[in-house]
Formats: sequence, C-alpha cells, structure tokens
Amino acid sequence: MMDWSRLRISTGARILWLVFGLVLGLPTLSNGLATNSTSDLCFGIGMVLVGVRGFLRPVMFGKAVRMEMDPRTSQVSIGSPMLHGGLSLVIFVALVAGIVVKYVLQG
Repeated sequence: MMDWSRLRISTGARILWLVFGLVLGLPTLSNGLATNSTSDLCFGIGMVLVGVRGFLRPVMFGKAVRMEMDPRTSQVSIGSPMLHGGLSLVIFVALVAGIVVKYVLQG
C-alpha cells in the first residue's frame, strides 16, 4: 500500500515533473494514435511515464546539479524501489524504441 501522506513533501517538484511529462507526452501520444506512428506512440508513452515517475520520486534540481544524493529520498518517494526501477526500465525502452523506429528504421 502506498503512503500518500508523502505527497505533501516536495509538492512543487512533483507537479513540475508531472506537467513536464504530460505536456511533452500527451500531444506526441495523440499524434501517434492519429497518424498510426509507432515512434510517436513509444516516445509519448515514455514521456508520460517520465512525468509519473517524477511525480512518485521527484528529482530536486539543486541536488541533481551538485550530484548529491538527497538524504530524504526514501521519505519523499512514493512506492517501492522495485516500482521505480521498473518504471525507469520501461521509460528507457520506450524512449529508445521511439528514437530507433523514427530515425533508424524509417531512414
């Protein structure tokens, strides 16, 4: 069961990541559906999932720039490390598949 009380921590970063993923992902996803484009579908799915993952475990920009691990990561994170690892893997595969289909296979 997820601990939704953690939503109060880093709310701004969570919303920023979710909006980022949705703004980039949803138009690409709908374009992929309209044009039957596999590359746009894959890339859109990947970007929406980037937003979801950023919402569940937000990256703090100041910490990321300094390459520091935030000691509150476990307190901020919603979901298990396995969930975040799985999401990261699916995001990577979807984005790479979208790029490969668009630029390698369609020449």
